[in-house]
Amino acid sequence: MPSSDSSSTANIQEPSSLLTLLSQNLSLDEFSFQWLEVQCRSLPSVSAGVLLMRDADSNVFKPIAKWPHSAAVMQLAEIAHSVIDEQCGMLVALDNIEDDNQPSAFAAAYPVMVDKALMGIVALQIESADESVLNGVMGQLQWSSGWLSLFQSQQSLRSADSASERSKRALAQLSQVQAQHEYHGACQALVTALAADLSCDRVSIGFAHNHKIKVEAVSHSAQFGHRMELMSSIGHAMSEAMIMGRDVVFPQHISDIQAPDHQQLFKQFGSQALLSVPIFIGDRHYCVLTLERNTEQVFSRDEIEFVRAVAVLCVPTLQDKHDAQRALPLLIKDKFVRQLQRMLGANYIGRKVLLSVGLILIVFFSFATGTYRVSADTKLEGRIQRVIAAPYNGYLLSASVHAGDMVKAQQLLAQMDDREFRLQRQKWLSESAQYRHQYNEAYAKQERAEVNISRAKMAQAAAELALTQEQLRRSQIVAPFDGVVIAGDLSQRLGGFVEQGEVLYEIAPLNDYRVILLVEDNRIGDVKLGQQGVMVLSSLPSHEFAFKVTAITPVTEAKEGANYFRVEASLLDNSIELRPGMQGIGKIEVDDRRLIGIWTRSFREWLGLLMWKWLP
Repeated sequence: MPSSDSSSTANIQEPSSLLTLLSQNLSLDEFSFQWLEVQCRSLPSVSAGVLLMRDADSNVFKPIAKWPHSAAVMQLAEIAHSVIDEQCGMLVALDNIEDDNQPSAFAAAYPVMVDKALMGIVALQIESADESVLNGVMGQLQWSSGWLSLFQSQQSLRSADSASERSKRALAQLSQVQAQHEYHGACQALVTALAADLSCDRVSIGFAHNHKIKVEAVSHSAQFGHRMELMSSIGHAMSEAMIMGRDVVFPQHISDIQAPDHQQLFKQFGSQALLSVPIFIGDRHYCVLTLERNTEQVFSRDEIEFVRAVAVLCVPTLQDKHDAQRALPLLIKDKFVRQLQRMLGANYIGRKVLLSVGLILIVFFSFATGTYRVSADTKLEGRIQRVIAAPYNGYLLSASVHAGDMVKAQQLLAQMDDREFRLQRQKWLSESAQYRHQYNEAYAKQERAEVNISRAKMAQAAAELALTQEQLRRSQIVAPFDGVVIAGDLSQRLGGFVEQGEVLYEIAPLNDYRVILLVEDNRIGDVKLGQQGVMVLSSLPSHEFAFKVTAITPVTEAKEGANYFRVEASLLDNSIELRPGMQGIGKIEVDDRRLIGIWTRSFREWLGLLMWKWLP
């Protein structure tokens, strides 16, 4: 804090002087003291003053300036703290030692607001009880507190401009690093660019590995001898900064911290200014930048922030280049070790929970067993399926049933057009009567030759008549037994022509059917005769039907790009009435196996085939 008798501030009595101070690059402490001195000197009867400002880190109001420098301002500071709750100006009578009933001194406290937020409090001790003097002091404080608000705004603007300028310079450094294709070249480009930008004689960068620092690049390295000793000293200083976890600046803080490795580097190699900045990514040490100058120009806070900004931008790029040049086994090892450290270390609770749940599931399914079952599409077929075909070429007269209808034995299913056969029957009946009359006349006349001819014609007519009668009987298509029509619908073909042998209906018995399972070819090896299973039909999803495998046919069916074998089975319980043609899902029980083996079998088989395909 500047002294109250400083020659540079003794004559600051006018507002124009404060305006001049705004143009200077002063710190908050310097401007606050000079502002307080102006108020105390310009206001009548003021014997002491104190200015409290909010600390950005702790959010606590702390005294940063007092006048005069040797004044005891504890009571004023306590009164100033009472303004925090009120956030308005206050006049408080101070204790009078001679007469407690007649106060002769007052304390005037007034808040300093910046953007409607309380940033500071000024408190003055006034050795007067005159009301006009007290009102004048409060008015002056209300007016002059705007200078502090203006200074704070100016400082914020300067900080923003400085941050913007640092960002531009840091981006320029990043572009030089990205222009290098190799990792070591990028490290060298970074330290060289920093050395040129900050007028450093030497800049070094080292990366943490197994809790040690390895120096990767040093600018102007060709200008120094004793390289091994220099590298060792720089590495020790970097390790020290990493362990301390803070910036190390020499000589400014040479008496504030204990850093023997930095002191050795500072003294042994002739540096006049030294800076080490450790960089952290996440919760781990990453790298350290050490900068040296052979001049007494101490590294400023802006320069330290610039170095940190450059490191934050460039270090991820350096890491990417480093990983890109590493051998794949080493990269995989590092990734594995990093993830293992996260799993076994602090934080990452979600990952630990997922890993624990995964391990529990793996252990459970590795030892737990279950029934291995082969799933297959299933349908019911009649054990006997009778095909009803057209008896002759003709036209369809009528059809009384269609697929799904229940029929009885000898029930009429369809009727063929029989008018032609009826006419033929009348024709052969007439000719048969005519031939009998000729036979009787020849027999009466004892004409043996005519008798034989007439007898032959009578036999021919009888045969033709029998054929016609049979065709008339076959024109009525009837059910051969009790059952259900599983295929055939002639309602849209009435009056149409049908050819002899054309399938009109398919009929299956009601209580005599079999189960057909379509098993994939990669699972047929698990199926054996006599195995049992259960079936669930789409029409009865709440009921399970037990069955037993009775036949494995070598016949395959191509379906949806895969081959399926037909496996026949019989139901163990026929008490529930079912219908041929019903479909569902059947599962054949094979044996008991570990659940992990059951669930991963398809993947293991696919992987085995892939390896068999590509391995020599």
